[in-house]
Amino acid sequence: MGLINWIFDIYQHSQLDRAREDSAQVRAELASLRNSGGGVDAARLEHALGELALATKTVQRMLIEKGVCSHEEFGRKLREIDLEDGQADGRAKLR
Repeated sequence: MGLINWIFDIYQHSQLDRAREDSAQVRAELASLRNSGGGVDAARLEHALGELALATKTVQRMLIEKGVCSHEEFGRKLREIDLEDGQADGRAKLR
């Protein structure tokens, strides 16, 4: 059991390192949405939202096309997650 635990620990540490790197990248990308005056650069924000929408649609379509879930199942799960914050508003809290 010692070897398995050791291997699992290495895996967990690599996942944590990857999460830290991803987090740093997201912070850098968010900082790039600010203009020189500290306000939000609307064009960059719109571009980032467009990329996010494209990625989301791609993941949804792939899940359905590969038979991981049906369109209806995806919709039910989306509505379920939408209600987690107590509001059916088509949004999820960022934090």
